[in-house]
Amino acid sequence: MSASGKWIEGIGSESSVEEAARRSLEARLPAVNHWLPLAAYLAEQDVEHVHRLRVSTRRAVAALRLYRDWLPRKRGRWLKQRLKKIRRAAGDARDLDVLAQRLARDYGERAAPVLAMIAERRAAVQTALMKIAERCRRRDRFLRKTARLLAGIRPPDEHSAQPVRFGGWAAERLAEAAAEFFSALPDEGADTAALHQFRIRAKALRYTIELVAPAFGAELRNEYYPVVEELQVRLGKIQDHVTAAARLREWATDVEDRALPDALRELAVEESAHLDDELREFRAWWTGERAEELRRGLVPEAGSDAASACSASV
Repeated sequence: MSASGKWIEGIGSESSVEEAARRSLEARLPAVNHWLPLAAYLAEQDVEHVHRLRVSTRRAVAALRLYRDWLPRKRGRWLKQRLKKIRRAAGDARDLDVLAQRLARDYGERAAPVLAMIAERRAAVQTALMKIAERCRRRDRFLRKTARLLAGIRPPDEHSAQPVRFGGWAAERLAEAAAEFFSALPDEGADTAALHQFRIRAKALRYTIELVAPAFGAELRNEYYPVVEELQVRLGKIQDHVTAAARLREWATDVEDRALPDALRELAVEESAHLDDELREFRAWWTGERAEELRRGLVPEAGSDAASACSASV
């Protein structure tokens, strides 16, 4: 098993949806169990453990969501709730890691007092990650729940008579994810809140492609997936600056050290300036032509209406 669980092996368009669900969750859920203790107890050795844990939980949740109708409801609910708690703890830790790394890289010694404050806050959130790891490890609860979920995968009642072919089912799921994505296309004047919502749609589309890719040819994985991935990365950089500026301003009003507020506000101003730069770069990259090309690749039947819709995008 790959420790990432990114691409699903051993299935194809002729596989049953039941088999695809089992293969996907056999990859995705153990990946979380792999990274959780590393992120909880060895984060100081490699902060990437936390990043990989957060990504693995997102991918696991995406698989649970995609195959929800084929899963035992009670067991699926327990795992989804536990994954949500893991993702929240890992997200809090990762956000501080990313902020600290970027401030150190971009501002050097100027950011030293702020970095010291972030280090204290980072140590505090690590405790939450350790607690959730202990709960999952106790009596191997996470592994046992995973095994029971996998054993309970069944077709919904309306499909119980004969297996549902993965190819047609996957095409429907991709069409749904693509429709939601394109419905959120931002216009030229979109603010950062709208771009954040678009990023959420891009992330959902990306994770759907990872799961359904075995039902399609190499073009989906090699040509269109990288565009969605790059889009998510660029939108992520924008959101990083939005979050950083807001967090720094909030900290400036809530710290006891009198030397820190001015430094925090100064960094917040510079983060806002970097945000403007990222927005310009994004708008130069995400053109109507690029959006149209992606739409035609993901929704081949889209005709001239696609061109007119995409021409209004950023």
